[in-house]
Amino acid sequence: MVATKKPAVKTATKKNTTTKPTAKKTTTIKPAAKKTTTAKPAAKKTTVAKTTTTKPAAKKVAPAKTIVEISVNGNKKIGTLMKEFNKQFPYIRLGIFYSYARQEVAKGGTIYNIDADKTLASVRRADSGGDISISGNKKIKTLEQEFDKVFGLYAQVCYTTKDGHRYYTSGSADEMTLSAFNKKCEADGCKKGEWK
Repeated sequence: MVATKKPAVKTATKKNTTTKPTAKKTTTIKPAAKKTTTAKPAAKKTTVAKTTTTKPAAKKVAPAKTIVEISVNGNKKIGTLMKEFNKQFPYIRLGIFYSYARQEVAKGGTIYNIDADKTLASVRRADSGGDISISGNKKIKTLEQEFDKVFGLYAQVCYTTKDGHRYYTSGSADEMTLSAFNKKCEADGCKKGEWK
């Protein structure tokens, strides 16, 4: 009988040493995991705030003026073109002259703009025609050459200094893009809105 009692005691001892109470302690750790889960809504709030902040910034970038391109064809009036050009580049102007004005400039003579109410088709050379586009990344010399080639007209990008003196570009300024030269004129204090 003694042999029978010993296994019973051992079994009882084994039951007492089981890790069931430890398993209960592991269960108490789960609420801590729930606390970590409750931190997730804070992350969601941060994401919502970032999305809301990004959308208005995108709307502000959309109306950028440098994206606008001016289309020029024979049906466009010279005055309309000058206004569109000056609206896009407020510190510079576009002067359009008959081709013989180039020789007058070389002699130091005075030149005059073509009547603003006329269309480009009505004043261009008979053997010329076509379209050109004006954008901020176009070099000044390229634009002036295109007017000569496409319309047979003498074009000059002009500006008015803060003292009121009127000039047209030459030399290194002709190598600049329209946008870059417009910004330079703004920085130099040139007058704005002087398209006439």
